[in-house]
Amino acid sequence: MTLLVETQENLPPPKPIPRHKGHWLWGGTFDFQRNPAEFLLEAHEKYGDVFVTRVLTGQSYFIRDPEVVNAINVTHAKHIYKPKVVKQMWKPFLGDGLVPNDGDSWKRQHKLLMPGFHKTRVDAYAPTMAEYTADMVRSWTNGEQRDFRQEMAELTLRVVAKTLFDTDLAHDSETVHQAMDDICEALIDHAQTPIPTPRWWPSERNKRMVRALDAMDGVIERLVDARRKQNKDRGDLMSQVVFATDEQGSMSTKQMRDELMTLIFAGHETTAHTLTWAWYLLATNRDTLAKAQAELDQTLGGRAIGADDLPDLPYLEMCLKESLRRLPAVWIFAREAQTDLRLGDYFFPKGAILAISPLATGRNAKYFDNPLEYRPERWTRESERRLPRGAYVPFAGGPRVCLGKQFAMMEMRIILGTLIQNVDINLLDGFEPDFVANISLNPGERGMQMKVRFRDGAPVLTGDRETKPAISDTHAA
Repeated sequence: MTLLVETQENLPPPKPIPRHKGHWLWGGTFDFQRNPAEFLLEAHEKYGDVFVTRVLTGQSYFIRDPEVVNAINVTHAKHIYKPKVVKQMWKPFLGDGLVPNDGDSWKRQHKLLMPGFHKTRVDAYAPTMAEYTADMVRSWTNGEQRDFRQEMAELTLRVVAKTLFDTDLAHDSETVHQAMDDICEALIDHAQTPIPTPRWWPSERNKRMVRALDAMDGVIERLVDARRKQNKDRGDLMSQVVFATDEQGSMSTKQMRDELMTLIFAGHETTAHTLTWAWYLLATNRDTLAKAQAELDQTLGGRAIGADDLPDLPYLEMCLKESLRRLPAVWIFAREAQTDLRLGDYFFPKGAILAISPLATGRNAKYFDNPLEYRPERWTRESERRLPRGAYVPFAGGPRVCLGKQFAMMEMRIILGTLIQNVDINLLDGFEPDFVANISLNPGERGMQMKVRFRDGAPVLTGDRETKPAISDTHAA
């Protein structure tokens, strides 16, 4: 079966797709795994918006054409699933959580979880996000060196735990951080090695991953047991997971575990790295930083950011959108064609891996002039409306758009805005980060080194900072 965008008679023949030949046997496998982001960007410049190469034993199509991207994400989403190889990579960690799941099971879980991300509930989390960020800033000492990436990892974990699970992971934070590091290390090894070590092999890395999974399972089991004993909807996502029901009943204990593990990972890893790159881009674009500072100072006058302030801070949102275009933490995602497909001007056979890189789409000069320039002004409403669908996909799109998109955008604006209000965003003198593309786009082992410099009159240090009250749980339900 071949799906066509129009009738067969009205379609011109599909365009030929350029091939990156690479190795005689492995194709582009080693080129991609050696430095995936660099290979991808260079190949798109050489071959255009669509090219194909062999990765391991299958054909992978790399796509930045907006029409094709939108067809994959939206118009033909029901015929395109997560690749089997991706599911196999994530399954030991996330099980059947939303990220690796597909089909009817995914639809059911998505429907059960959606109420937990309703705007009213999400808005109620804003005071916690602002206050936790202020706590972090107050813990810093003027003039000291800090790894901003590590600061964001700790902050976003704390925010996720409190807002989504209504708990403080203070006693478990070291356990969770170490477990996440060990799991990510194992996933990276699996993704970057042409023939990865089998999961059952008793290597030291596999042993660490097993210990890490056991530790995370223990933390999640305690959270679920505590909420079940309370037998009360607290208006958070944990309540949604534990108490939500449909015609099939409630989630199984395993499904609860898988969804909570997915939420911890997605709400922690990618958000921390997105904020890290936003810091880097503002630190290296001082005029833009000055504009963002002016907007926040004039709009808020020193008080904490609330959810209802965000519409009055358009430049802050533009800075974040431009950061997501320029250096997206989720730099690539993949799908697998379940049937032969005609998408736009191209034909893709059943079983083809369809890889979309938000990093590559954001560098497409057809739609973003001077794409290496960090310019938030390109995100005016008029400019954004002119962009074709599929040209900007930091959260994917269509039915599989990130469920926590609105939560993440609010969290990142509140954290970034609070930092801009209080701290001079900078890098340590002479420091330049690495750009490492694996599970997410991150600055590598050296992190993002900065020096703490408080702004004159930093509101969080004056002691008279006003914080807007949280929306009550009765309204958040």
